[in-house]
Amino acid sequence: MVLREYEREEAPSVPEVREMFERYVEAYRRSPEEARRLLLRWGFGEEEAELLQAFSRMFEHPLEKVVRRLPARMLERYRFLHFYLALLRSRGAIPVHPDYTGGNDLARRIFERAYYLRVPGGDALERRPEDLFMRVAAFIAAAEGNDEAAALWARRFYIRMYEGKLSPAGRIRAGAGDLYTTKTLSNCYMIMMEEDSIEAIWETAYRMARTYSFGGGVGIDVTPLRPRGSPVHNASFSSTGPVSFMDIFSLTTGTIGQEGRRGALMITMHVKHPDILEFITCKRTPNWIVNQILDQLRMDGVDEETLEKVKRRVIENVRVRFANISIKVTDEFMQALEEQDRFGPGKILVYKKKYKGVLRQYWQDRDGNYSYGIPSKDVSKYELWKVFDSVDELNDFLSQFGARVSEEDLRDPFKRDVYGDYVVETDEEYDLAIRYAGDFLLYYGNPAVGEVRRLVKARDIWNVFVESNYRTAEPGLIFWSRMTRYSPSNYVGVPIAGTNPCGELPLEHGGACVLSSLNLLAHVRDPYRDAVFDWEDFRESVRTIVRFLDDVVTWNIYMHPLDIQRRAMARTRRIGAGIMGLADMLNALGMAYDSEEALAFVDRLMSFYANEAYSYSADLAEEKGVFEVWDYERYARNPFFREVLLPDVQEKIREKGLRNVSLLAVAPTGNTSNSTRALEVNGKVYVGVSSGIEPVFALYYSRRTEAIDSKVYRIFHPPVQAYLDMMGLSEAAQSASEEELRDILPEHFFHTAHTIDPLMRVRMQGTIQRYIDSSISSTVNLPEDIHPETISDIYKAAWRHGLKGITIYRDGSRFPILIVEGKKTEFQVYKEKRFRIYSGGKTYVLRGDDVIVLPDGRLSTVYHAIKEGVLRRRA
Repeated sequence: MVLREYEREEAPSVPEVREMFERYVEAYRRSPEEARRLLLRWGFGEEEAELLQAFSRMFEHPLEKVVRRLPARMLERYRFLHFYLALLRSRGAIPVHPDYTGGNDLARRIFERAYYLRVPGGDALERRPEDLFMRVAAFIAAAEGNDEAAALWARRFYIRMYEGKLSPAGRIRAGAGDLYTTKTLSNCYMIMMEEDSIEAIWETAYRMARTYSFGGGVGIDVTPLRPRGSPVHNASFSSTGPVSFMDIFSLTTGTIGQEGRRGALMITMHVKHPDILEFITCKRTPNWIVNQILDQLRMDGVDEETLEKVKRRVIENVRVRFANISIKVTDEFMQALEEQDRFGPGKILVYKKKYKGVLRQYWQDRDGNYSYGIPSKDVSKYELWKVFDSVDELNDFLSQFGARVSEEDLRDPFKRDVYGDYVVETDEEYDLAIRYAGDFLLYYGNPAVGEVRRLVKARDIWNVFVESNYRTAEPGLIFWSRMTRYSPSNYVGVPIAGTNPCGELPLEHGGACVLSSLNLLAHVRDPYRDAVFDWEDFRESVRTIVRFLDDVVTWNIYMHPLDIQRRAMARTRRIGAGIMGLADMLNALGMAYDSEEALAFVDRLMSFYANEAYSYSADLAEEKGVFEVWDYERYARNPFFREVLLPDVQEKIREKGLRNVSLLAVAPTGNTSNSTRALEVNGKVYVGVSSGIEPVFALYYSRRTEAIDSKVYRIFHPPVQAYLDMMGLSEAAQSASEEELRDILPEHFFHTAHTIDPLMRVRMQGTIQRYIDSSISSTVNLPEDIHPETISDIYKAAWRHGLKGITIYRDGSRFPILIVEGKKTEFQVYKEKRFRIYSGGKTYVLRGDDVIVLPDGRLSTVYHAIKEGVLRRRA
C-alpha cells in the first residue's frame, strides 16, 4: 500500500486506545464534563472532543427500536473506532482540511442537507465532511472480526474517502452509524410480485411502503399480472390489467417521505406481455382522473386549445407520476425487429432450429413466475436458412420434409410456439421455425385465465416505444436476455427478477443494492501536466471498496426492512462497486472522451478493475467464508466468468471460492459525485467530478450576481476550474468569449454531453459493460430537435454493442423545472404550430413536433418531414 505523509505518522497501539476509550466511557457516565476534561488532557482537539461528546449522547440514549436490530458487540466496536479515529485526527495521523469543500456551495449544501448526522428534529452533529468520513469509516469497519483489523480498516476507509478515491453511496453516507433513525444502507431493492392475485398486489404495495420507510427505493415488475379484460372470479368479472395497478404503486411511492424526498420506484414489464402497448403509453394516456378534470374544465368554459395544454400537464402529474418505467426487451424481439427492417414485413423466413422439441405453452403461477421472464428464444440456436416471397414458394421447399402449411395456419397465433414460430418437426437434427419477417407473439398464460396470444409486428411496438421515448423520455430499455444470461446469480439458483430503480443492478426477489464508487480522477498523478494513471494505488482502492462493501453487507443483514431482504442478502452478499469521474480522468490524461485512444485505455482499466475485484473477493472468501449458495461448477458456467476473468483469477476462485455473488455496477452518482473531492491545487480543494461514466455535462454554467450591476459570471466544472487555477488562466477564462475560450482550454475539454456523437457514447458504455457483471446506469443527452429515428438507431446500437440497458433524454421531452429565457429555435417555433396533414383521404391536425411514420417505415416529425421535403407545405 502506498503511504501518504499522514499515514506515516505512528498511530497509538489499539490496546492502548482501547484502555483510554473504556476510561472515557466510564467517565462520561459519571459526568460528561469530567469526560471532556479527560479528552483534552489526552491531547484531543476541542473540535474532536465536542464531536465525541455529541456522539456519546447518541450512544448513551439510543432509540430502542434502532439499537435492538443491531449486534451489541458491533455497536460497541463502532463507538470505539469513532473514538480511535478522533484520536488519530487530533494527533495528525489522519488528514483534515480547513475548508474541505473549497467554497463549493453545492457540495456544502449536499453534505449539510443530505448526509450529516442530525438529532431528530434538531441540529446536525457533524460540521465538516471529515466528521462524516469518521462516522462512516468507524461504523462500517466495526463489521470486522476484531479490534486490530477494525482499526486498520477504519483508518484506510477514512483516508480513501478523504482523498476522494472511495465515494460511498448516499444511503451509506446518511445511514451508517445513525442510531437515531431506522435506516437501511442499501439504496434500492427488488420486490417481486409472487403471483397473479389481488393479495400479491397489496402485499407488494405493503413491502414497498415498509422499504421506503427505511430509506430504500424499489424495483417491481408487473409482468405476472393478467392482461386487461382477462376473467377474474369476483364482482369485477374482468381484470383492469397490470397498468391500472401502477398508479397505486406510484401513489404509494409519492406518499412515503424520506427526509424531505420521496422514494424511488422502477416498474418494468416484459415485452411479450399482451398489455405492453398500454404500458409504453401509460404516461401520456389519460385515465379517469384526468378525464374527470378535463370534463369539469369544459363545463367551466375552458376552450379546447387550453384544455390540450392542461391535459399534458395533468397527465404528467397524475399518471404513474412517482415511477420510472422500463421494458424488459429480449433478443427474440430485437431479432424480429431487425428481420422486419432488413426484409420488410411480407417476406417468409425459415430458420434451422438447432434443437428438437416445441414449447407450446408456459403458464404463470404454474410453470414459473413471469418476472424471471416469459420464455424467449435463444437466438444463437436459430440459423436463418431461406427467405420466400409467398406461401407457395415455401410449400415447394417444405415438400422435401413431407410438410405443407396454409396461409391461415401461418397467421394463426395459436399454431405458433411460445416463441412465435410455426414449427415444422423434421427427421433431421434440426426442426424448422417459420415466420413472416417481423412477427412477434405477445403471450400470457395462466390456469385461471387460459392463454392470451396476439401476433403483432415488432416494428409496430418499437415505433410506439420510440415515439413515447421521444415525447416523455420513457420508457427506458432493459436488454433482459443479456442481463439474465450474464447474471452470475442465475447460475447458482438465484435468478434475477428485475432491477433497482436506476437499472444498474439486476436483483433477485428481495435483493438489494449495496453501492459505492471509485473516483477515477483521484487516481491520476500530476494531472494535466505529466499525467499518469497510478495503477498500484488503484489496485489498493479496488481492494478497499470490495472490503468496504462486504462489511456494509454484514451490517445491512440486520438493517433491511423485510425478512425476504435479509435472507436474500445473506444468500448472495451481492455488492455493486462502481466508478465515477471517468470523463474527468480522461481529460486529466489528455484524452478526448470519444476518441479511440480513450476506448482502448478504458478497456484496459476496466479489465484491471474486474480482475482485481474478483481476486480480492476470493481472498475475502478464504478469510471470512464464501456466500451461502456458492457452487464453483455451476458458477463457472457464467459467461462473464469465462470471458472476462483471467486464467489465474479463475484458478484462484476455484481454490478459494468467492465472498460475493457479483461485485460490479455503475450507478448514477448525482449527489455523491457533486460532493466528492476532485483535486487539490496549492492547498485549495476542488469538490465535484463527472457522474458515473457520463461525459462532462457542460464546462460551465452562468450565474448572475445579486449586486445592482447584475454581472454574469461563469461557474466552471470543478476539475476545469482546477485546471484554470493550476495554469493561471482563471481571469482570462472569465472574460473570454466562447471562441476565445477554445484558445484557453484544451480542445478535448469541449467533448461534452451534447457534442459527442451518441453512437460513441454507446461504444464507450459497451466497452465498460463487458467488464461489469451487473449493469450500468447511463443517460445519453440529446438536443431537442433530434430526429426520432436517431433515437431508434441509438437503442438498436446499444443492443448490438452488448449493453444491458440505456436511457435517452431529449431536451424538452419533459416540462422543464427551470425556464430559460432566450430566443426560440426554429424547432421550438414549429412545435407550437398546428399543421393539417392529408393522408389516405383523411385530414389530421398535428403539432410540429408530433411523431409520424413515413411511407418507408421510418419515424419522423412534422418538422423534420417538412425540412426534408417529405411533406410539402401549402400556401
